[in-house]
Amino acid sequence: MNANTSLLSTASQPAVLAVSVAHTRPSVRYTSSQLHPSATEIDRCRHDIHARMPQVAIGALHQFLYDLFAEDDLVKAYFLHVGAATEAGHAPTMPLDLSERAADRAGQYGGLMHRHERELAAVAAFVQSCCYYWCARQQALGGHLVPVAVSPRTYRSRIAVAQRELLQEPLRQLRRSHPELGSTLAQVLGMDCDGDVDPQQVARIQAALGTAQMQVH
Repeated sequence: MNANTSLLSTASQPAVLAVSVAHTRPSVRYTSSQLHPSATEIDRCRHDIHARMPQVAIGALHQFLYDLFAEDDLVKAYFLHVGAATEAGHAPTMPLDLSERAADRAGQYGGLMHRHERELAAVAAFVQSCCYYWCARQQALGGHLVPVAVSPRTYRSRIAVAQRELLQEPLRQLRRSHPELGSTLAQVLGMDCDGDVDPQQVARIQAALGTAQMQVH
């Protein structure tokens, strides 16, 4: 197992919990408008994401989030409910809710040493599960109201493809404007990076992500 594979495993395991909620609760029946929102509704949802994403002082990280959520299908995925209404009548949880809570907790993790680490941790926690939410929406679009049995290898392959499609270009743009931050965030998220990073800093940020995910779920 190489370093990037190890980091991907470490960074992604908590994120699996975010999607596995859908596999442990009753199925959700989505309406056509939920699966195929109008352009106006997509714009409203994107505005909500912008309002609730981590408010960072580092402009390059702010732009990374804007670049990532320029993708309409990801915006739709962050508003597709996870799980079903509970017996107590509570509404299903949206990925945006989970991501916002994870970002808040990751940014407050006591083991982070610098302000930029807190901002990196908050941003990473907000987007860490995006490929899982994207895949969950693709499954819903396929009409699968219950989990479809797939091999672990197939599941990992789908996640890897989604990760490349969603994160590769925004991370490339981040590395172009701020090489150190871009390479560190890529490493934290388990993506290949072409720059030097501080392994201890990466480990601290990943610890923040793991703690935040456990608290959220």
